[in-house]
Amino acid sequence: SSSVYGGNDKFPFEETDTTDHPCSLYAATKKSAEVLTHSYCHLHGMKASGLRFFTVYGPWGRPDMAPMKFAKAILDGNPIPLFNGGDMWRDFTYIDDIVNGVIAVMGTPPAKHEIYNIGNNQPVRIDEFVKTLEDVFGKKAIIDTPPAPPTEVYKTFANTDKLTRVTGYTPATSLRDGLTKMAEWYVPWHEKS
Repeated sequence: SSSVYGGNDKFPFEETDTTDHPCSLYAATKKSAEVLTHSYCHLHGMKASGLRFFTVYGPWGRPDMAPMKFAKAILDGNPIPLFNGGDMWRDFTYIDDIVNGVIAVMGTPPAKHEIYNIGNNQPVRIDEFVKTLEDVFGKKAIIDTPPAPPTEVYKTFANTDKLTRVTGYTPATSLRDGLTKMAEWYVPWHEKS
């Protein structure tokens, strides 16, 4: 998970950046998994690839993630919490691009314990993300602006150069195209729920 980068302020995040300052328990568990895998590979001569996903969205997305929570709130007429007035950035990555990145890694056996970022390499301000959601759903959002909790990082931004160099992977889905596809799936699903 990209959460391992914590509050790093060097952008974009590279696999060689420090990950010693997680901002949440979730991030700490992801860092722990990477460390355990590294140790296991070292001790038992195994090879493994670890993948750091950056804010995945699309059909059948996790309901606890912002893209799905925001979509539901817009359609239900409930407020969306925009921390820091929407001045936070996320590297939103469409699910098809994530899957293509995973397949690319699967086709490239690791030399040892390898870590790869899988992201869109184009961070977007959260308030701009919400405006795009409003456009694709054809409905205005109700905005609330609570302070950001300490678990929220200001910005995520994937450097995917290593993955491109090793596998040829590059993300192909723009935010508008990805959110349009998500909305096409989500609206009928939401109506049935």
